[in-house]
Amino acid sequence: MGFQTPITIKEALTSIFRREFVLPAIQRELVWKVDQIRRLFDSIMRGYPIGSFLFWRVRAEHAREYRFYDFVTHYDSRSPHNDPAGDAPNSDLIAVLDGQQRLTSLNIGFNGSHTSKLYRAWRSSKNAFPKRYLFLNLHSRPSENDDDMQYDFRFLTPDQSQERNATTFWFPVNKILDYRHSADLVDFVRSEDLTIEQEKTLHRLHSVTHSDPLIQYYEEREQDLHRVLSIFVRTNGGGTVLSYSDMLLSVATAQWDKYDAREEIHRFVDEINTVGHGFAFNKDFVLKACLMLSNLDTKFRVTNFNSTNMNRIQDAWEGIKKSVSRAVLFASSIGYDAGRLTSATSLLPVAYYLHQNEHQDGWLEHVSSQNDRDRVRQWLIRSLLKKGVWGSGLDTLLVGLRKVLQEASPSLLFPIDKLGVEMHYRGKDLAFDEADVEFLADLRYGDQRVYSVLFLLYPDLDIARNQFHVDHVFPRAVFTPAALMKAGVAADDVQWFIDKKDRLGNLQLLEGHQNVAKSAMLPARWLRQSYNDLQRRQRYEDNHDLAGLPEEMVDFRAFYDRRREAMCGRLRSLLVSRTSQKTE
Repeated sequence: MGFQTPITIKEALTSIFRREFVLPAIQRELVWKVDQIRRLFDSIMRGYPIGSFLFWRVRAEHAREYRFYDFVTHYDSRSPHNDPAGDAPNSDLIAVLDGQQRLTSLNIGFNGSHTSKLYRAWRSSKNAFPKRYLFLNLHSRPSENDDDMQYDFRFLTPDQSQERNATTFWFPVNKILDYRHSADLVDFVRSEDLTIEQEKTLHRLHSVTHSDPLIQYYEEREQDLHRVLSIFVRTNGGGTVLSYSDMLLSVATAQWDKYDAREEIHRFVDEINTVGHGFAFNKDFVLKACLMLSNLDTKFRVTNFNSTNMNRIQDAWEGIKKSVSRAVLFASSIGYDAGRLTSATSLLPVAYYLHQNEHQDGWLEHVSSQNDRDRVRQWLIRSLLKKGVWGSGLDTLLVGLRKVLQEASPSLLFPIDKLGVEMHYRGKDLAFDEADVEFLADLRYGDQRVYSVLFLLYPDLDIARNQFHVDHVFPRAVFTPAALMKAGVAADDVQWFIDKKDRLGNLQLLEGHQNVAKSAMLPARWLRQSYNDLQRRQRYEDNHDLAGLPEEMVDFRAFYDRRREAMCGRLRSLLVSRTSQKTE
């Protein structure tokens, strides 16, 4: 890659006309306004730098792998889309990575027109969208204020351009292309009886068009499209933040012919984010799901978004949506939402399992599927709790898990043990030790993992039908220094009490309406009021490790230590005992 010999505007326009210069699918459409186009032409006339350009030379053998677009010549705001460039020629192409807005503006000014709605005009009026061409007033005079336009460029209709007086002589900018050499202007100058100043302006326009090498460009010749995409994101990141997924979505949109990929994926993201109490999935998640469920390389590389792969994804799109939706519905049914699901990626193996085995909607409700759902739930929770599972190396992990799921017989249950073996091999072991148990037992309120731990510890709650909040057993309001001292807590113990108020040992899952009713009431009193039946109260206490709730705040330390140890015991039996993964 390196800077090449600069070319003239005329040479650039000729390359655009011959479709030697094209736009890659990752480029957005023209967004420059009329005033920006006018100022570009003014800058050119004044000798101001207009910035360098970044071109990518696409070899002929690669050009047919991706879709390219023509530059807009006749812009119409009612249909601003670029037309496909058609079949790639048997020669190299120059794809413009940086400079599209400037080159498109030049192409419109020199070769085309600009159609947009007049200010305050009714859209339904036949005159609301006049077709206008770029003209230069040869009576332009430099302004004393250097910030103003020195050359009067305007988009006018042919009728408007006929106006001539002592201060107005509109010259059609596209006409300058007809004069190959400066000397060719002599007859026009004489026939129009131009003044010396007008002639200078006209010759200046000819010079910047035909002679001055104003298009300075950097040419990338590497055919690695992943590298090219990286360059594009970097060079176009100044004004609008661009991401890999933005670019890849543009590529997908260009390749699909049955759907508008951008619209479909954005709509689907919105749809799954409204499931249950709401999620925060994004287009990265859906694009990764497309690769995962289509059995393609899951890396976000532009080479994975070629026409063959995009057609494959397009053909599978409806099935992909159905499987991902079911995975999200499953997560919601066990109480997850945007605030509790620590990794969206964790749902991709679940979606693949449902997709691979063509499970029907009834899998989410049928009693016959309960055992299978329990296995998926157990695996999902463990993977979310184990530190580092969904961190680095995700693509390698997803491919490995996908292979396990591919080899599993459709008649078997979710292969939790085989997945565990694969994860162990990938350095993502789901085995827990005593240090993990201690860590989980000290999680704080607000940590997204708190819900997973509590649901793992107390799975008999009717999560599917009721909304459960993470609640403080002893309310936070009673943990102020003043309240604790008043309750008889020794001064030396106050800080310990405050530290433990938000720890797991003082947290529980409580139905939303119960949480509101409980408010700042001490738990023993609340239980007596909420459960008059002794057996029901005792069952509630047992289900939450709340047996022996103290009546007074001063006894919180003994309660906390006892409950924390009970929680650790449960965690050991649920997690540590599964360190040895066996193949089914």
